This record gives sequence, C-alpha cells and structure tokens, in this order.
Amino acid sequence: MKDEMNGITEEKIDSNEILTISELEKRLEELPDWKIVHEDSMNKLMREYSFDNFSQVLDFTKLIKKFAAQEDHQPVLKSTWGRVNVYWWTHTLHGIQERDFCMAVESDKIYLKFRNEASIEG
Repeated sequence: MKDEMNGITEEKIDSNEILTISELEKRLEELPDWKIVHEDSMNKLMREYSFDNFSQVLDFTKLIKKFAAQEDHQPVLKSTWGRVNVYWWTHTLHGIQERDFCMAVESDKIYLKFRNEASIEG
C-alpha cells in the first residue's frame, strides 16, 4: 500500500489527524460502496462485501487479515453466511484518518481480485 493514492502522499497517510466531516464526505465520493458509521462514540468506515458461500467468507477474511498484519493496521471484521462487514478506523485516534481510506481502497482491490479468481475457479 506504499504507493500514492489519488494524490495522497505518504506524509498525509501517516499523519495523526482525524479527518473532518467535510473531508470524510469528499473522500467518500471516491468510494461509493463505503459509508461512515458512528459506533462507540467514533466514526468508522464500513463496507459490506457479498459472497456465494461461507467458505468464501472465511477465505476473504484471511486475505484481509494477512494484508492488515503487513500494514500493522487491523480492521474489525464481522462475518456471517455470504457477507463480511469490514470496518476501518484508527483505534488510537478514535476516528478516521487518511490511512483508513487507503486501507479501504486496498480492501476493495483484494475483494475484486478474490471475486475474479473465484469466478475463474467456479
């Protein structure tokens, strides 16, 4: 994930600033499948991903887990049959920063690659 994303520099990604509501709304325009949820007195990025079966759910969560470990930035994953909800926010800052949007973009890339490979195998 170390490349720039839509003109966002590493310095901005690594900053310790929570994004304002207007910044969040602007960034969400680039990620229409994601939304902001307010839980536990803080904002979090959330997307629900769909799958054909529970085996795919487990395989996808393993891929997200591996990616998150590499980045040392862990999401909350809530899974059930055919669905995984992924939540990104910065736990230490109690909110969403630029890095969380980058993690969301990478999660989408992992999902697209996973779905493409699943359709080839199936």
